Parts: sequence; structure tokens; C-alpha cells
Amino acid sequence: WGEGVEGSVRLSVKSIGAVGCSGGTSSPVLKDGVEDAESSSILNDTEEKMESSSILNDGAASASEISIENFDNPSLEWHSMNDPVMGGESTGTTRIEDGIGIFDGEVVDVPFLHSPGFIQMIGSGSYPDVSACTSLQLNLMTTEDYGGYRVSFGTVHLPEMQYSRGYHADFVAPVGEFENVIIPFRDFSAKWDPGTGDQVVTCEEDSQYCPDENTLRNMETLKIWGEGVAGTVHLRVKSISAIGCSSGEVAPSFVVISDEGSAPVLGGRASSMSSIARKNSSDSLWELGGLGFVGFAALLALAVLNHIRSKRNLYYEVEGSSSVNEVV
Repeated sequence: WGEGVEGSVRLSVKSIGAVGCSGGTSSPVLKDGVEDAESSSILNDTEEKMESSSILNDGAASASEISIENFDNPSLEWHSMNDPVMGGESTGTTRIEDGIGIFDGEVVDVPFLHSPGFIQMIGSGSYPDVSACTSLQLNLMTTEDYGGYRVSFGTVHLPEMQYSRGYHADFVAPVGEFENVIIPFRDFSAKWDPGTGDQVVTCEEDSQYCPDENTLRNMETLKIWGEGVAGTVHLRVKSISAIGCSSGEVAPSFVVISDEGSAPVLGGRASSMSSIARKNSSDSLWELGGLGFVGFAALLALAVLNHIRSKRNLYYEVEGSSSVNEVV
């Protein structure tokens, strides 16, 4: 309907469908108690179009993810580095087998520190620009529980941290089954304790330690750590990606009207109003294909008459209906 508000209507409709449907077969379309072949054909066409629409929407969702590494077809060079470079005794290895990055090792105490050291799985090479993304996603699992997993990226260096570089965050690896572990970039910090791996000042506490745009445009290096907790590391990694990524074009998968009733919101963002010309009521009278005032008045009277007649017929249908299952 365009009703109750004076103004021009310029509505274009591509399709109308029902979503969230169960996997069962659709009920046949009946006409006078008999299946209507034409209506059934229309229903089938609609189902096919909705299925295609679902595929497109899935594609639009995947466009918000940027792959950093897929171990089924790796693009980075991976190797290990352990705390013996700093006098420790932890050991670790990194290899790729059957499309999975395998990080094994043991974290033990650094003798002169009397606290656990670290082992690293390091990826070097060309990194994509993920500055338009919100989170890091790791698809991985561990074969046994270990509480010292960390991940870091970048080469940012604070003067007070001497040897340590990058933005650092910890994560919990699922045991026994591959799952996506999502770490928002706001959970990383450049201010962390190189002795324990724990953050000293979080990004939330002080924004100067949040990942900067230049690093997100090119991480340069990414490391997965076993750090600050003594124990055995058996990590299996399938992929690493950035998610929640925006793009220049917003996929028109849904439309929400803002509370103010002004600009439509496409994919959660307000669309530009430059293409929406607002006409006042006097202008709209002259946009009716050259109709004069008399013709317009006659057309308006006919529209009102038809509107009253349709409402009256609807009233009779509701009053005369004997089926409680019919929704008007």
C-alpha cells in the first residue's frame, strides 16, 4: 500500500519470498480443493529463486572474510623459534602435513628466570590488508589442554620492551575438535610482559597500545606462541583469516528503515540520499503523466471509491468466513 501520506510512489519490486522455511516439501497449492498446476509452478519457481538468493547471501557473507593463511594451500613460510635464543630450554617444531599446520613442543622453565619460557610458530611472507576488518579468526584445535596459547602480529616496538615486538593476545584452543577461535583486534595490545606473555596495559585501557592501521595493512609477521605456562603443546591449525571486513560496496541483502523514516539502511549502513529527490505535494500533482487538475480529481475520486469498495468486500469476507484457519 501507499496510503494515508500524500506524496509520489516510485517502488520497484524484484521478488517476494518466505525465508526460514523447514526442509520439508512444500504443501501443494489448491484451487477449489484441486491442486492448481499454474500456482504450483509459480511456487516452484519462487523456491528456486529463493534458493539462489540464499546462495548469493552466503557469498555476500563470505566476502566479509579475508584469508591470511590456508594450510591446505599455504602462502606463507612457517618455522619455529624457541627460548634457547634467550638461554631457555623449551623446544618446539613446526611442519605442515595433509593441509594442517602442526605446532608441537614443550614449554619449560628458563633456568635463570625460574619461570616458563616460550616456543613460537612463525609465519613470514606477504600479508593481505585487513585494516577494514574487526577480528582475527583461527580455525584450530589442540590434542591436549594447554593454558599458555598466545598469538601476535606486526613488528611495532616499544622502547621499554627491548627485544619484544608486535601486538599480543592470548586465546583458548578447543580440545579434540577443530573450531573457529575469534579474537577481536581490540583485544590485542602492544604493551605486554615478555616474561609471562600477559598484557600489562590493554587496548581498552589505553588506545595508544591498540593495533594501528599501518600494521593491519601489512602484518609482516604472525606468531602463535606457547608462552608463560609450563606444559606440552600439540596444536593443529587449518586456517587463519580476518573477519568482520567491510568493503566499498554494501551487499543489498536486507533493508532496514531508520527510526526517523529518512534514509534506508542497506546492510546496516545508511545509504546516500543523493539519489532520493524529495518533492513537495504541489510538485507531485504535475508528475502524473500530463493529467490536468480535472483528470487528477476524477482519478482521485475513482481511487477513493475503489478503496472503500475493497474494504467493504474485505469486511464481508471476514464476517462470512467459516474457516478458523484462514488468515485475511
